[in-house]
Amino acid sequence: MLVYGHRGAAGEAPENTIAGALHAIERGARYIEIDLQLSADDQLVVNHDKTLRRTAGRWGKTGKYTASELAKMDAREDGPPWPRKKDCGIPTLEAMLRATDKLAGYQLEVKPDSKAKIERIAQHLSERFDTSKAAHKVVITSSSIYLHECLRDIAPHITRGMVITRADEVATLMDLGCLYSAMHWSACNPYTIRKLRKARIHISVWTVNDAQVIKNLYKMKVDSVITDYPSMAVPLIGALER
Repeated sequence: MLVYGHRGAAGEAPENTIAGALHAIERGARYIEIDLQLSADDQLVVNHDKTLRRTAGRWGKTGKYTASELAKMDAREDGPPWPRKKDCGIPTLEAMLRATDKLAGYQLEVKPDSKAKIERIAQHLSERFDTSKAAHKVVITSSSIYLHECLRDIAPHITRGMVITRADEVATLMDLGCLYSAMHWSACNPYTIRKLRKARIHISVWTVNDAQVIKNLYKMKVDSVITDYPSMAVPLIGALER
């Protein structure tokens, strides 16, 4: 079972920052899940919220600032204490990929947005990951049906996963041709897992921060968990697999 560090390692380090991702790598994570938004100068940047208040303590929306301005911010406002400001800005996707090239894979989540922004994000992703080789490390996840439709049309070689919170969304996931399910842990049940496994769909479960829940999911044979605490989850799953 794989471990994805949620937003890098959101329970241990500043979320969606290069510092947090490097911390996850130091703790043994080989995969991370991060969130994408558009900056004012039309670049893909790594941030969860549409606004900056929670993580950077700034007023305004992420999309109202340039990538350069976002990179200079301090995104340690929310989350665990973190002593060093280095690498704690809001990075571009490109900067994050360069800094974490040791990773084996990424889930890149795109939040629902206007059709115009979704189309632009899809275009950026299709250009950045323009071949199967370029896209082999990434899975694009979203609950936005429109994003999946756009990527299915313009970049069918990119692996996609649907973010779901209910078991009855599995049918939509399959109709959209997704090969991953990013499923909330509360939606997991043996019937749904059997259905997904039969369809050869990767079962990734979020956000799993309880050791006992991880053990239960391991017994249910899910493929990966997304956790805020890779320092706990990586050695736990290593022990389970031994």
